[in-house]
Amino acid sequence: MRWLVFFTMLVGAFVSYGQYNLQLNQVLLVNNTLQTVPAGKVWKIESYMQSGVTINDMSESSATCNFPGRHHAFLVNNQLYYLINGSPGHGSSGTFMAVGNSLPMWIPAGTTVRTSCASDVLSILEFNLVP
Repeated sequence: MRWLVFFTMLVGAFVSYGQYNLQLNQVLLVNNTLQTVPAGKVWKIESYMQSGVTINDMSESSATCNFPGRHHAFLVNNQLYYLINGSPGHGSSGTFMAVGNSLPMWIPAGTTVRTSCASDVLSILEFNLVP
């Protein structure tokens, strides 16, 4: 009987701790205009499309748009993130890249996000947090 009461209280504690359900609100395309995740929402960055890729060897990176053949970063809370597939590399600039950065990426309310170039775009799903 003691175990039954203990088990019931334990399960009750976890059940009463409510988590949110996610309700799809809208699909967003974000470029280099800074956007902030609104209160009561969460964003899921699904993909990052970079325009102007013109060369096969894309091992160099650039936070600017002056070099269309290089990887462009997107920024989350003003921190640069590069999406790199394959092995780590570096270009003549000596810039090393983080392997393993991949999408999707979930970001909470209050987080800022943008691309480095106006022609690049982040595809984002916005969800309402429903109790």
